[in-house]
Amino acid sequence: MLAGCAHNPPPAATPAPKPPLPCLSQADDLPFATCLLTELDQVWTRELRDTGRTYTSPRLTVGDGPGRRGDRTRDGGPDRAFYSPRRGINLPTRYLMAVHTAYGPRAHMILTFTMSHETGHYVQSLLHPGIDVRVNDQEAQADCYAGVWAHQEAADGKLDTEQFRAASAAELNRLSTYPDEVATHGDPAQRLASLDKGLRSENPAACDVGPLTWH
Repeated sequence: MLAGCAHNPPPAATPAPKPPLPCLSQADDLPFATCLLTELDQVWTRELRDTGRTYTSPRLTVGDGPGRRGDRTRDGGPDRAFYSPRRGINLPTRYLMAVHTAYGPRAHMILTFTMSHETGHYVQSLLHPGIDVRVNDQEAQADCYAGVWAHQEAADGKLDTEQFRAASAAELNRLSTYPDEVATHGDPAQRLASLDKGLRSENPAACDVGPLTWH
């Protein structure tokens, strides 16, 4: 019996599955943005569920797509990301090219801020569909919501907030060179103040602006 046992060793343990690669390890824009949207969805699903609301993932368009000439933001920018109720979150080709040209290997960290800001607009549309408010208030709250998400993403061990804030500041400075950007979104210092408000808090209600309230 002992000899028989020697010839029949216990089966090797099945190795544990490897955790998914962090989004920032993705080399291409589409898998990166798709991965990041999943992480954005996880935080906002949790936040809205706690208030009795339901969150559904927004539509995401990376690039212009076949047969399309590219979209523009509501303020006419040809190479900026934007959110629209009909098309969801959009990262047009010219915007992606501008970010990669400006930042090289840091491009996806820059896009982390961009997507968290545009997802903030999507959350606004869920909370206040069709509301008519000042564009500056909408933009300030979206920056703040981006900070709230980053705070929670860091708490989950998926983001370095110092790198996120530095990337955000760099992109806000770049965008401020567009003549209409500061008028509609605020200057870089104002936008960083909104972002920091969210980064310091895990409560989206800290981002309330006028009628744009969380509860």
